[in-house]
Amino acid sequence: MSAWEILLPAFVFSGLLIATHTYLGLHVLARGIIFVDLALAQMAALGASIAFLIGHDAHGPTAQLFAFGAAVAAGGAFALLRRVPDKTTREVVIGGAYVIATAVSVLILSQSAQGMDELKSLFNGSILWVSWSEVGLVAMAYAVLAALHMIFWPKFSALSFIDAKEKGPSFLWEFAFFASFAMVITLAVNTAGVLVVFAFLILPAFSASLVAHRFANRLWLGWAGGLIASLSGLWLAYMADLPVGATIVTVCGVLPVVALAARPAIRSR
Repeated sequence: MSAWEILLPAFVFSGLLIATHTYLGLHVLARGIIFVDLALAQMAALGASIAFLIGHDAHGPTAQLFAFGAAVAAGGAFALLRRVPDKTTREVVIGGAYVIATAVSVLILSQSAQGMDELKSLFNGSILWVSWSEVGLVAMAYAVLAALHMIFWPKFSALSFIDAKEKGPSFLWEFAFFASFAMVITLAVNTAGVLVVFAFLILPAFSASLVAHRFANRLWLGWAGGLIASLSGLWLAYMADLPVGATIVTVCGVLPVVALAARPAIRSR
């Protein structure tokens, strides 16, 4: 197989992740709950770990259901945090959920001879070997979620972009947001891994926020930067035989530096 035959499915899959994760990342940044995506990703990994413990394939459909259930349960709990006025308390709860989920995953997977290999896989993913059937399944699911967010954009945007003291949409809309967030995370973690998911959610959105003010401009810039970084990371990992997930995250880490360097010139225009 040629390099492009291997890299093209991975790049298309990365593009799907960038498209959805940058959008969600802008919501996360607006809310000031930076680690909620990492916590949800680790909760999904915990669900997959539980499925593996009771005898299921850690990357099979049953494990996906366990992962989604764990992520949705955590999302419901995080939705309740909107009622907590203190930002520090919210961050402590979210950070604690991430740490505890990680620790429990380690404990669960340590009970199996193959468990630690599965834990490594959940963190680093195997995005380079994603199949076209997996790409198609994720594309259909993300298209449905994107349509729902477009149709109900006034509700979802009000959750993140209105003053917290104002009366916004009900808890059900908050839960719907986190449930869709959980679906996106669950479908991504199984293939991309926790590290790549967190990087795609935060780094392109944050980098775009450094140079643009409007939501639409930040979204376009985040998409462009994320696509360039993911393609560069995939190519570098393939050519240098490096761990794919860690390489992509490292390249994404350059995006804020580039944004800071370009900010004076961009904002002067």
